[in-house]
This record gives sequence, C-alpha cells and structure tokens, in this order.
Amino acid sequence: MGFISYNLDYYYSELQKIESGAGTEEDVYRAKQLLKMLDDLVDEGYTELNEKLEESFGAVSRLQKYLESHNAIPFEILHKPVGEADVTYESDNMELVEAIESACILAKMSSAVSDDVFLTELVRFCEWIGCEEDTAYIFLLRDTLLPYIYYRGKGRSSAYPWLLGRKTMTMLAGKELVDDEIRASIIKALESGKCHDYDEFCEFVLPDIRECLERYPKMKECLMGLLGKITEKRIVVVESGCSGTFPMLLMSLDSRVDMRMYTTYPYLLETYCDKIFTSKYEENRLFETLYSQDLYFRFSDLRDGKFYVNKCASEEVEEKALAEIRFFVE
Repeated sequence: MGFISYNLDYYYSELQKIESGAGTEEDVYRAKQLLKMLDDLVDEGYTELNEKLEESFGAVSRLQKYLESHNAIPFEILHKPVGEADVTYESDNMELVEAIESACILAKMSSAVSDDVFLTELVRFCEWIGCEEDTAYIFLLRDTLLPYIYYRGKGRSSAYPWLLGRKTMTMLAGKELVDDEIRASIIKALESGKCHDYDEFCEFVLPDIRECLERYPKMKECLMGLLGKITEKRIVVVESGCSGTFPMLLMSLDSRVDMRMYTTYPYLLETYCDKIFTSKYEENRLFETLYSQDLYFRFSDLRDGKFYVNKCASEEVEEKALAEIRFFVE
C-alpha cells in the first residue's frame, strides 16, 4: 500500500485503456499527461516510480512509443531558470507580510513589467477563486505569492500569506518528510476504493490526518493557533496543486476550511472536481518558473504566529521578480 503501489495499478489500468482505444485526441493527451507526471518526478530527482513502472510492465517505453506512433510530442520539461542552490540569501530575517509589502513598493518604482503569458492565466485563476463575504483566503506560498498580491491590490483585507511548505513542516515537527506522511492519507483513500466523491474522500482522509498529527503536537498546536487568529466564518486555502496535502491538512484542523487549487494530478480530478481551476496538470510547473514565487523569498522562521523570510541577494533574481510583481500592482 502506498504511492508506488497505487501508481503501479493506476498506470497499468490507464495504459490498457489508451492502447486499446481508438487513438483519439483525448487518448493522446492522456498519454502525454501520464508521461509528464513521470518526467516531472525524475526532474525533481525522484526516479523510483519511473524505474518500478518500467521494470513491471515497460510503462515509460510504452508511453513514449505510443506518442511516437501518433506523431505526438511529449510535454516539455520546464526547467527552472535558476535554482535555489545557485543563489545566496541575505541574513536578515524579514516578517513575511512586511517583506511582500516592501517588494510591492519596489516593484512600483521599477521600470520593467514582465511579459510572461502565464501571469495573465494567474489573473484568471484569481478571478475564478472569487471573493465572498465573511471569508478569509489563505495563500500558500511560495507558489501563490502573486495571487496573494493580486488580492491585496484589490483591497481585500481578509487575505493571508502563509509560507507553509516542507521546510516549515520540518521545523515544526523536528524531522524531515512529514508532508509525505500526511500525503500518504490521500493515497490510502484512493487505494481504498471507498471514496466515490469529494465528501467521501474527506470523510476518509481528514480523520487519518488528524491521527497522524497526534505524533506532532507542536505542529498541531502551531497550526491551530494560526487558524484560531482568523475570525471569518469561512476559510478558503489557495494552492497551486497537485495533491492537496496542505489544504487537506488545514481542513483536518478546522471545519471552516475549504480549498481552491490551480490543478491536480489526473487521478485526483474526479475527487477534487470543482475545487480545481483547470485539468491541465502539465501547467503546474509554470508556477515554479516564476522568479518571484520560486526564488525571491526563502523561509527562515515561524515564531509568535508570524512567518519570516530571507530575501534573495541576486540582483538578477530581484529584477525579474519585481517585474513579475509589477504586473500585479500596476
């Protein structure tokens, strides 16, 4: 049971459907998405699933051959222009909201505006999320920094940027890869075969995450404290995607929480359904190619209910990041 076993079954079933199909445009698109998921994992340094799938039933080779036979080109692997290991960060700790406000002021004074076409898509994503009365919006950074800035620019005071990622979880739990433990609850629900819609999925996943959190009381206490400071009757957690690990984590702690994500994995589309902006999983990595979201700020601390960051010391990164931010503050 787990990520590997679930994906072995999933890919075997999907390949059977695709190869026995009529080779429609939909079939080819599905094959491209399946291969893209594996390519992304390998690009991130995770090769085990790829190797298991190839050893078990030649999944990778079959997908490549299928696309070649239908004159289809695989989705491009989107490499980050600069990696975090290639830059340095300032030593000063800046409170996150203040750091973002400072960046917005600098962006307004800069001369360049980014022409990245994905920024227009992010605006559409923000418009789709909407803005309802008595509803707080938590933007999970780093990938939703620009949507948060968009909301702040519209004068929406009930927007909260939370730098809640793997580094934050490691600090709170005192060990690495805790997010994988939480994500395991999602995979377990999929493998169970008992979750036929979103509500059934939540009924399975949320108690399982709560049980996991009992092993990390400090993390549970901190997150509940952060949620407790929000007074609105409803909370929408906004994330780029794909598993919904952090939104589901927060949902397990507070019944007010709902989620909105840009996209998800194909095998979670039917589950998350109207919580997802687009089914184009292949666009998810575009969030990571934006300098402002991927490189400009780095998590440094979480204390007294506030997130702190270090700013990137690279002039090139700052210039490109501010150009992206200016697109949203003009």
